[in-house]
Amino acid sequence: MNGTMSLIEATMRADAEAVRVIGHNIANSQVAGYRRQIPVAALSSTFAAAADEAAVHMQATGLSAPTTHVETDLRAGALQSTGRALDVALEGSGFFVLQGATGALLTRRGDLQVSAEGTLTAATGEPILGEQGPIEIGIGVPVIAADGTIRVNDESIDRLRVVQVLNPEGLQYLGNGLFSASDSTAVVNQEQALLRQGFLESSNISPVGEMVQMMEAMRRFESAQRFARGYDQMMEKAISELGKVG
Repeated sequence: MNGTMSLIEATMRADAEAVRVIGHNIANSQVAGYRRQIPVAALSSTFAAAADEAAVHMQATGLSAPTTHVETDLRAGALQSTGRALDVALEGSGFFVLQGATGALLTRRGDLQVSAEGTLTAATGEPILGEQGPIEIGIGVPVIAADGTIRVNDESIDRLRVVQVLNPEGLQYLGNGLFSASDSTAVVNQEQALLRQGFLESSNISPVGEMVQMMEAMRRFESAQRFARGYDQMMEKAISELGKVG
């Protein structure tokens, strides 16, 4: 009994987490460079060993999802023309580098801004790094070449730093299109980066596909909820009948 109820509870937690992650994807579907978060369910060894009939039924009907972790879909989104000088899109699989409060951050978001001090920043406020560090634009409209070189008033300022992540499973998603890299993550400079000024990379979200997955997760949650209610009622009846026999 305990194994069955634990399995039901874990299944409901996993599906509730899936709904949360999918909802987050839908909410960020219009954010430049956003990467889809994927809820991945896995049956732990503890529950995989459950042998009672109810647990077997749960597994047979696709409801055995006691644990969930989140992975990032790093596939590129489509490029969209904006004509804005401070919009820049990366072709390929590289990342821009930002100066975070506690270390370097990585992003695909290219909707850049210029701070009041004349520093080129990400839309989230962190300075974007060039080969020489933070980039000071000053006064003028930047021209960003395909190799990332930035010129203002015909003067070369710096070159946007672009890196490749050799083991992307080491990236941790922080929200707002930002990633941090663990100490074991191999990050190398990308010398042959290709950038397009006046373009933004859209998110790699399909809102329709996300809605379908959300409905599936909600159906699984509701099925587990009904099963839990039925199981609870069955146990109450069994206990009541035992009481009468006594």
